[in-house]
Amino acid sequence: MKPTSPKIILVLTCMIFLIFGMFNAAIGPVLGELSTQTTSSLAAIGGVLTFLFLGSLIAQIIAGPLTDHFGQKSVLIVSLCILAMGIIGFTNAHSLSWMFILVLLAGLGQGGVDLGANLVVANAFPKNNTPVLNLLHFFFGLGAFFGPALVSLAISMSGSGLIVHLAAAGLFVLLAGLSLMIRVSQPENTAASSQLSVSVEKKRSSVYGSPLLWTIGFMLLLYVGIEYGLGSWATTYMKTSTQMPVQNGALVTSAYWGFLTLGRLVGAIASRKLTVIQLLGIAILGSLLGGIAFALFTGTTSPAIIALIMIGFSFGTIYPTTVAIATASFPSDQGKAVGAVVAMGSVGGLALPWIAGVLLEKSSPSAYVWFITSTLAVLLAVFVIVRFLSKKSEMKKNP
Repeated sequence: MKPTSPKIILVLTCMIFLIFGMFNAAIGPVLGELSTQTTSSLAAIGGVLTFLFLGSLIAQIIAGPLTDHFGQKSVLIVSLCILAMGIIGFTNAHSLSWMFILVLLAGLGQGGVDLGANLVVANAFPKNNTPVLNLLHFFFGLGAFFGPALVSLAISMSGSGLIVHLAAAGLFVLLAGLSLMIRVSQPENTAASSQLSVSVEKKRSSVYGSPLLWTIGFMLLLYVGIEYGLGSWATTYMKTSTQMPVQNGALVTSAYWGFLTLGRLVGAIASRKLTVIQLLGIAILGSLLGGIAFALFTGTTSPAIIALIMIGFSFGTIYPTTVAIATASFPSDQGKAVGAVVAMGSVGGLALPWIAGVLLEKSSPSAYVWFITSTLAVLLAVFVIVRFLSKKSEMKKNP
């Protein structure tokens, strides 16, 4: 049987990422509810984010080589089912320790879904995958836009926002079933791996020793940490700094994710005229300018919201464009390379949102926003290094 049409694969993975984004963005607005459910402090319940990304980190370290061995489709389907089980478990947990264990399970699924979907799409469109990866992550952002808004609606109607997560779990199971019917082609470089000479095999095994790989990974570490540091705590930040009601704060969070989504759509269009490095540089610089404005307008309402959505818009293309750089830089080891890079992203999601939450609750909103802004400045510096190493790598390939 011939492989499924790339367009059908793109539609299915976009639907997966739509629900994936909805689930992720809906976590922040229900942290207060989870805190009440487990009779724990808000600072303690912030560990949900840490364990979610710890699970993602573990999965991505394991799933990279597994994807190269067993195929992208298998990893994606299994991960969808694990994610659904974890969501159902932690949303019904009343013990903080059990909640963390079940969130870790959800994180294992999340890491596999993130890696699997990105690789399935990159493989379906091997010649120019930057626009389609931006489109894929546009749907993540679209789901992230609706997630907090649906939580706000659910709280208003039923008093609980966790129903949004349970709906996401059911949809993940449905999408896993639909994924069974697709047939993905094996990447040309992987298919030919058995024909490679010993010298080339040694070159392939050195992918983990590449400075470019780990610098790209560190860049994604910073980005993911700040993306979720904002998306997960924006509701609490608005309540703490301006006394805004939780329902309205959830809508501000939706606006952040909504403009991030718009940024991904613009990124998909702009990628036809700009190189990936140019696109990434513009996005990171824009996010830093937004971060500076966010810090300067701490304690305000409208100016802070405008700065927040400026950051979100600039963030839009960073993740998919970084993945595109990783796949292009290591075409013979896409599973290993992307697995390592997104695992580094999970390290950022594990650590930085937790630090941001502690600063917000234990210190001040000002400390929180300056932490965000200073990390964005470091992100720009790391990008400069990635740009240099990418040029150096191209010169070696094309002397």
